[in-house]
Amino acid sequence: MRMIDLSTELRDGMPKPPSAPRVEMRYLLTHSAKEEEEKGFTNKMEQFTITTHVATHIDAPSHFSSKGKNIDDYPVDFFYMVPTIMLDIERDIYGEISMADIARAEQKNGKIREGDMVLINTGSYRRYEEPEYEKSPYLTEDGAQYLASRKVVMVAIDSFTVDDPRKKEKPAHVTLLCKNEIPVIECVVNLDQVSVHRFKTICMPLKVKEGSGAYTRMVAVLEDEG
Repeated sequence: MRMIDLSTELRDGMPKPPSAPRVEMRYLLTHSAKEEEEKGFTNKMEQFTITTHVATHIDAPSHFSSKGKNIDDYPVDFFYMVPTIMLDIERDIYGEISMADIARAEQKNGKIREGDMVLINTGSYRRYEEPEYEKSPYLTEDGAQYLASRKVVMVAIDSFTVDDPRKKEKPAHVTLLCKNEIPVIECVVNLDQVSVHRFKTICMPLKVKEGSGAYTRMVAVLEDEG
């Protein structure tokens, strides 16, 4: 068994979508060699100013619907060892991903099964530190509807959003979160380290009270790389 970290780090000035404020981190306490020598210890403590929708995070249905589940409404086992299919659908900036694209990827990478998480690998994660990362590839409405029709439990993507960031309309979010209560994971990274297309995923979110989303330490668990 091998485990691969698919999540981004949290840090000052980290990448964020244009709609989110700058991520700020400062030290409330910093290490002091003199203090450690005198007292036997020294303290370090960080403080973040950050939204719940940057870094590798899970969108709960309440992110887009007042009637939707909050992130803390889910039992922990929902996010543990989730059957996952990774579909390789390489896209440049603002590249769309339709139902037909997903069906073609299934022919190469394996069929989506009921109860799966579908992880869409557009290759966008390679641009995570670049300005172009804001120009996310995105799911079309029929692409999102197709995933929902296959009764998937979550959808993940390696970009800031599953929708076209240039438009105010958000059909993929509405289809997945509002109409089908399918959580969405965004900003997945390190997909070049995953050598198989079917594996298990652990993606426990922070327990944010009535949260519309939460950060996750997303991990691919490769039980069989054959």
